[in-house]
Amino acid sequence: MSTSRLFDWFASFSLTEWIVFSLAGNFAIFGGSVMLYVWIRRAFGERRLFEQAQPVTRGDVMLAVVATLLNSLVAVVGWLLWKAGWITVTHPGWWRTVVDVVVFLLAMDLGMYVSHRLAHHRWLYPWIHARHHTHVSVNAISLFVLNPFEVLGFGSLMLVVMMMLPLSGTAVLAYLTLNVFFGTLGHAGVEPFPAAWSRSRVLREIGSSSFHAGHHQTPAKNFGFYTQVWDRLFGTLK
Repeated sequence: MSTSRLFDWFASFSLTEWIVFSLAGNFAIFGGSVMLYVWIRRAFGERRLFEQAQPVTRGDVMLAVVATLLNSLVAVVGWLLWKAGWITVTHPGWWRTVVDVVVFLLAMDLGMYVSHRLAHHRWLYPWIHARHHTHVSVNAISLFVLNPFEVLGFGSLMLVVMMMLPLSGTAVLAYLTLNVFFGTLGHAGVEPFPAAWSRSRVLREIGSSSFHAGHHQTPAKNFGFYTQVWDRLFGTLK
């Protein structure tokens, strides 16, 4: 199915159908992230970044479920904005799609860098972000152990960017896929990227598992998500 036909199918849903689809899709994404975490740990277990994985608690599971439910809510709000014409989805050629992926990724990376630094402000940190940093090491659901305000903040940022930029439908799907991949990678607790990448001026800017592990170990550094670009520019790179 082409992307344009896929979005035509999305447009044909009733609100109730889209709510059910969003819930099913986001819980599937949650399960896919857990399976990717398990695979990365098994495939690259000799490159551990932490001695022990963070124990999974009942509180972790509850927060992860709430985060998944709120992600579903964001998907519903995004669908309603799209249906109302506030979000524009295009279907251009491949070159424009590649540009859209890069622009969307960098815009979100900058927005997340800024909001992440704000979440570490001494007035906000205890209320919004401290719970996530109880995971000094990581486990299979660390990515989803977030304060509800963080989940809604990320979702709102994404929707604002999409309202500002008419993006390719393929680029939107690619970004959502990359977001789950980088989020899972950053909380995998092992480093699958080759050591040689750190010596490349381009590849070293990718937000690796070691990069985000550095943030969990030193919370005042490494605020970026997909790249190290903003940390390098603003002097917060560990």
